[in-house]
Amino acid sequence: MFGCREPSPFTLHKPSDANLPAMVDLIPFPLSSRTSLVRSMVDDLERVHGPAASEFWRRRVAEIIAELRASGLPDGAIRSEIYSLQDAVQAELQYRMRSQTSSGDAA
Repeated sequence: MFGCREPSPFTLHKPSDANLPAMVDLIPFPLSSRTSLVRSMVDDLERVHGPAASEFWRRRVAEIIAELRASGLPDGAIRSEIYSLQDAVQAELQYRMRSQTSSGDAA
């Protein structure tokens, strides 16, 4: 009764290490959807202007690229993530500007 039986179809098992590379794809949470990242970058960009803002952006993006490379993401995917992040930051900047303008009109 408790001897060898067929494995249950519901038994979880760890695949052998030989199968892992074919089974794993790195899918990071998109940078552009990381609301706290986007908002913190916009907060910083609102405090600095001109060359200091450009330097901040380059330095922060370089840090993010290094993190993504260390995680094994290919360069093409990194490029796409950075462009999407840039779009999200620009959209947040525009949203804040519109919000300030509309609240200024009401006052």
